Amino acid sequence: MNAAEVTRAEQLQPVLISQLKRVIKNKELAHAYLLVGPSGSGKETVARWLALRLFCLHPVDGEPDGTCPECQRILSENHPDIVLAQAEGRQIKVDTIRRLKSEFTKSAMEGNKKLFIIKDAEKMTTSAANSLLKFIEEPGPGIYILMLTTNKSAILPTIQSRTQVLEMAPLNRQELLSALQEQGVTEKKARIAIGLTDSVTTVVDWCQDGWFDQAVAGILQWYHQVSQGKMMAFVGVQTDLVKLGAHNRDHQLVLLDLAALIWRDTLLAANGIEDQDRFHFVEELTAIKSVGQHYSMADLLTVSQLTLATRHYLEQNISFQNILEELTIRIVQTLTD
Repeated sequence: MNAAEVTRAEQLQPVLISQLKRVIKNKELAHAYLLVGPSGSGKETVARWLALRLFCLHPVDGEPDGTCPECQRILSENHPDIVLAQAEGRQIKVDTIRRLKSEFTKSAMEGNKKLFIIKDAEKMTTSAANSLLKFIEEPGPGIYILMLTTNKSAILPTIQSRTQVLEMAPLNRQELLSALQEQGVTEKKARIAIGLTDSVTTVVDWCQDGWFDQAVAGILQWYHQVSQGKMMAFVGVQTDLVKLGAHNRDHQLVLLDLAALIWRDTLLAANGIEDQDRFHFVEELTAIKSVGQHYSMADLLTVSQLTLATRHYLEQNISFQNILEELTIRIVQTLTD
């Protein structure tokens, strides 16, 4: 991550950042916020901007300067007064919240502020969420809490009522594409990647060793085979996709999301959508349209739903190979029955 990332929040969520600037200027910042939006909507980017703004030594026109020692430590993810909590496995358990609560009781190490960020807050167990309630109600001076979620309905109403809810506006797709291309990511890869994440840094990391190219190629080969009802796709799972996922959970999630993304494009094509900006696998559009025209909408919806369910199975600790093999069999059965 670098200082250029500082400006991305305003590019991605201009109305929300303007609102936060006004609130900070008027000294009306709430102690707890719930940032709500789908994957790729900019929640982490906004959370990072707020962290930078809270700790920046020399803000300019309401923006963090990105160069002061405090900003640099935040950008390098090395600030002692910013504490991150996230799922260990598929849940945020009460032990994680207890560790977080113990940090609440400590004074800020260097200043008079502490910031706590809870990623994927919808993964908190009920006991973990209940354990957090009292601290949200009475966090103490200089304590701020940000909770990020893709699913507001999965957050306890008692948590929601004690936070300020910030809904993410739809992303400016072109701004994100431009930011990726400035980092050397090709347009083809950028178009696919923005269907998976809004993090420029994450995409650049994927692309550095060629892994993302291999992942896209592997999913495309699997798609072309399975969309023709060929069980040869099952062999490809074992020889290619499982190796690409290896024992890296993040890579496994990307592969599953790529599978869901290309079938989402297929649904769009089947619905007669012509606007190329709506698609991610643009260079495969001819083949995708052919698949979309070949099968019934009911079958394509079933296949799309099967791909969307795979993340849930991985979170239940079902093996990556078993998930892909079962997905392949069920898609072939759906399309050939």
